[in-house]
Amino acid sequence: MKSMRRFCLAMATVAGVSLAGAALGETQDSAPATIVVAQGKTGALANPAGTVWKSVPQARVAVTTAPPGHPSIVGVATTTELKAQAAKSKNELFIRLQWKNPSKDQRRGIGQFADAVAVEFAADGSAETLPYMGGDGRRVNIWYWNASNNAAENLVANGFGTLTHVPVQDVKASGKYAHGIWTVVFHRAVKPQGDDNVTLQVKPGTNLPVAFAVWNGANKERDGFKAVTLQWQQLAFGERTQIGAGR
Repeated sequence: MKSMRRFCLAMATVAGVSLAGAALGETQDSAPATIVVAQGKTGALANPAGTVWKSVPQARVAVTTAPPGHPSIVGVATTTELKAQAAKSKNELFIRLQWKNPSKDQRRGIGQFADAVAVEFAADGSAETLPYMGGDGRRVNIWYWNASNNAAENLVANGFGTLTHVPVQDVKASGKYAHGIWTVVFHRAVKPQGDDNVTLQVKPGTNLPVAFAVWNGANKERDGFKAVTLQWQQLAFGERTQIGAGR
């Protein structure tokens, strides 16, 4: 519950982010990344270090420091790029994220903050949904991973201050740290359970909007102090890239 509340604060601080980014001289004006969804087998894809991922297309996603939302929690986020991959088995979607991090931070306490990463979807699949907490009836579905428990939380929001757990916690995630790099794999069944979960049952040729956020605990990143994408990226289901079984 505490991590959910922290994430709520984190996302709420970027209200009006487009305008705030412009005011801060934000330069993340490149085209959104397109993350091609490959086809594979479930067992191998769930492993962050699985060799099967070597054959999955990889996209470089630029992230930047989120506009400050609290005067006592400010700074420059250290992460500037994520590497994103996606693959789909018959019944599940997998998203693999990698980013450089100088240290493995798993403890939380007074003055200590754990590394974390999140994936956000427009619950209805529409790019018209605001990428920061949604609103006006357009919900966002958030998959959140924290290194302190190496597990996922499935969250939903319909505007700032509304973030809550989805009744069905069916999102899974696992992370591994090696050689200064975090690798985290999220996965969930393509068929949603309840209206709060984004549907991943999409037709070929469909793109789903997706956004990312990452926290470096050693840099005391928490709440709204983090690196984010400032616009929707794209999960592309149009390409039928087949991958091997791997391990």
